[in-house]
Amino acid sequence: MTRREEFILKEKRLIELMEARNLRGILIKKQANFTWLTGGGLNLVGIATEMGMTSLLVTKEGCYLLANKIEAARMMEEEDLEGLGFELLEYEWYVDREAELIHKVAGDLSQIGSDVNFGQCRNVDGEIKKLRYCLTDNEIERYLFLGEKLSESLEKVMLGIRPGDKECEIAGKIGAELWKYRIDPTGFMVAADDRIYSYRHPIPTERMIKRQVMVSVNARYKGLITTVTRMLHFGKPEAKLMQQFQDNLEIDCRMTEATRPGAPAKVPFEVGLETYRKLGYQDEWKLHHQGGAMGYYARDIKVTSETEDLIIENQAYCWNPSISGTKTEDGFIATVNGQIFITKPVIYPKVEFKVNGVTMIKPGLLIID
Repeated sequence: MTRREEFILKEKRLIELMEARNLRGILIKKQANFTWLTGGGLNLVGIATEMGMTSLLVTKEGCYLLANKIEAARMMEEEDLEGLGFELLEYEWYVDREAELIHKVAGDLSQIGSDVNFGQCRNVDGEIKKLRYCLTDNEIERYLFLGEKLSESLEKVMLGIRPGDKECEIAGKIGAELWKYRIDPTGFMVAADDRIYSYRHPIPTERMIKRQVMVSVNARYKGLITTVTRMLHFGKPEAKLMQQFQDNLEIDCRMTEATRPGAPAKVPFEVGLETYRKLGYQDEWKLHHQGGAMGYYARDIKVTSETEDLIIENQAYCWNPSISGTKTEDGFIATVNGQIFITKPVIYPKVEFKVNGVTMIKPGLLIID
């Protein structure tokens, strides 16, 4: 599938939404939706912003890029929006003419859907979000590239950690590795020693590592985001920690195996809760969300027992069960033929799990003597 073919497929999804909602067009302003529609194009400047610097307008008659003169040339040339068939509607950077230009080509703004609140446009962000769930072949290929480079980069840095290293230094080294591949690190959690037990969201500090460290990374490549967690221990861990880590992996694997297209998303969530109870960690799940669907956001859906969404074929998921002191996390794609793992152990020790006849290879706890 070419990038142009991917765009046409997604354009068709938007047109079907227009028809269902009786709309004349759809305005795309969020960077996640821009990247989704354009097959990996980037309209962001600051990597932590939700809103893009340019907008896209899709109608049944044509597709338009709305951009000021600062952004227009790069959008049409480097992001090749011209090659995708977009017509440029350009305006001066010091005069906001978006609403005027939209009205000129598509009419009354009340007949336009948008992924944000914009003038009289109708907010259809929730419906656009669902159009992203079923990944194309191209998106799966990009996701696997991201997973491979993230797994390699994270585990390479973990292997080089020594007592005395700071949490923030580790985050910096991982970021440096990821930028080699134009991968944006969008989030870090790094916890040394007792911070692993104390906090579920331990942002990096200047704390020095003594005996153990846990690192979680969110990373984005051409819009797609995946998350991953790895743990490291210096010297022989206590038997209790090893058993707990093994139990954490079992919860993770049972949730992953239960993530099947067509099933309610709350099914693997409930499987996880039952496994927590069975293994003796009754209330640990209450201390942190358990994960869910991901894609152009780290989590499109944080699944609970109340979630009504069904698991979609070729939808990306990531469960992140945690017990105070341990956590496991690897992204995967749910397909009719089983799970395709996005992140997986490369340098790390591998642990084999069998759940209902399905074999999974998960990362073990890295032990450095």
